[in-house]
Amino acid sequence: MLMVMVGSPRVDKVWARGMVFYPVLPHSSPVKHLSENGVLSRFWLYELTRPDFEDWLENEPCPVAVIGIGSIEQHGPHLPLGMDSLAIKEYVHEVARRTNSVAVHPCWPGFSPHHMGFPGTITFSWETLTAVLMDTIGSLSCHGVKRFVIMNGHGGNTQVMNLVVQQAKREFGVMVSAPMGPAGTELAKQLADRQKRHWDVHSGPSETGTALALFPELVEMERLDDWEVTLKLDPKLMAFLDPDRKDYEVVSQVYAACSQPDTDDFTSSGVYGKNDPRDADAEESRRRFEERVAFVAEFIRVWKTIPTPKAFQ
Repeated sequence: MLMVMVGSPRVDKVWARGMVFYPVLPHSSPVKHLSENGVLSRFWLYELTRPDFEDWLENEPCPVAVIGIGSIEQHGPHLPLGMDSLAIKEYVHEVARRTNSVAVHPCWPGFSPHHMGFPGTITFSWETLTAVLMDTIGSLSCHGVKRFVIMNGHGGNTQVMNLVVQQAKREFGVMVSAPMGPAGTELAKQLADRQKRHWDVHSGPSETGTALALFPELVEMERLDDWEVTLKLDPKLMAFLDPDRKDYEVVSQVYAACSQPDTDDFTSSGVYGKNDPRDADAEESRRRFEERVAFVAEFIRVWKTIPTPKAFQ
């Protein structure tokens, strides 16, 4: 039911939706626009008015659009289906906030055919995901944006993203980058070692820690009470998960060559790896979030100091 109350000198109307009352300020009240002389106070493109976007585009010396892609796919019994997109939205928005960029999340699903054995997964074809990214970049380039950063929250999107980086440059005459890092910090080295040693790449401690850090209300850790490792591989392949081996550079690539195409081929729980997601550390994930955001923000800051090359003018 909708109720309207009139009569306050400061408030024209009050709209009641359920038990919440929303004051509607009179049109004469001072209004602060979401872009003032090119400085944004909100960063999601979809939240800006057209004049806000135009003001930013005209007055920001070096406009950058930060595009995030993720997925809707199974993430074990305890993490939300939107894990990758939920996480990358947090990354993209924070990078945009720190760099006065616009944030764009053009789609929730990604390229996830390998997870279709588990209910709830939605996959785009690689052609569809490519088209979404190309159309997004093409649209914004038409309006004058020349620099694009793509941030990816799902490993299955990587090859598509890398192809788009190359193709969009040629088709639209814009700069596109997918900066990765940092890789040299102690924390980054620890996480990389965990991935190599335990194949902690999907729904394990690292990803669970990210969810607990960014959206703990969507994590159902109680579903892991009786959890056991469900990764089923040939013992010879299991032995390759050892970065201390002298031949690790070779055997790690043999491991990848033997990777089965679908998740349900090798795990019944949907969790990859041989370590326990209950060992997740939210504080560790917060520190990694800060490291990655700071790295991409610094990339953009330095990038903005470089004049637009002739090919992109």
